[in-house]
Amino acid sequence: MKYSVVIPTLNEEKYIGILLQSLVEQRFKDFEVIVVDAVSEDKTKQAVKEFDSKLALTFTESPKRGVSFQRNYGAKLAKAPHLIFFDADVAPEPEFISKIDLYIEKEKVDVLSSWNVPISDKLVDEFLYWAFNQLYLETVKDRFPAAVGTFIYANKSSFNAVGGFQEEVKLAEDFDLVGRMFKAGYKYALLKDPKIKFSVRRLEKEGRVQFVWKNIRAAFDYHLRGVGSLQGKYKHEFGKFDALVTEKSSRLKKYSKKVLSMIKKSGQTHG
Repeated sequence: MKYSVVIPTLNEEKYIGILLQSLVEQRFKDFEVIVVDAVSEDKTKQAVKEFDSKLALTFTESPKRGVSFQRNYGAKLAKAPHLIFFDADVAPEPEFISKIDLYIEKEKVDVLSSWNVPISDKLVDEFLYWAFNQLYLETVKDRFPAAVGTFIYANKSSFNAVGGFQEEVKLAEDFDLVGRMFKAGYKYALLKDPKIKFSVRRLEKEGRVQFVWKNIRAAFDYHLRGVGSLQGKYKHEFGKFDALVTEKSSRLKKYSKKVLSMIKKSGQTHG
């Protein structure tokens, strides 16, 4: 087993199946999947269990709720020397892990992430994340590298050496991990290909203007005062996406079909 894919979940029955199906269709097959669930109140467990026969899959309930704790918990269970962390609402393309594997074999990096692409038909969402990728992540990568929890790769020994995610950090735990690994001398990379596709449900819930303004202020606080200044100051709930998020009934279903169509076409191309 070369990679351990760790996915923290809390009430993800609507999304986790899309991610797991995307993992079933990966060209690269030498990986296990560890879903660390925070005792969901919906049918997340049943949705995951549908993939028992399709993936080298472990479903485990976390003794504590919290994305950082759950990622660390999954990393401790991991059998592979390389870790891939995904959020539950992403949809990696069929060549995603293959491309990551080729890159780390060539460049020997310890931690990396990639550009984020929103699962959205709104031009404003595409522009927001183009600006985030190009004007922020690319600009700071050589001095203050960062990564979003949608996707992070980490060499397991390097990850363990810095203590993994700081479990008391509730916001920007992803930035904090990469920053500490970089300061410790570990090699970082930011890739434009493959990009990671993710749900815009948080934008839908919080509102785009409020979301952008919150993150601009948080970024300034992070760089000027450190990750500790963010804790408790900015609301960022884990697993709190309810029926008010219209994506669940409309855009999510549409994108699910799009992902399956993409997988099918890719399979015909490589068959």
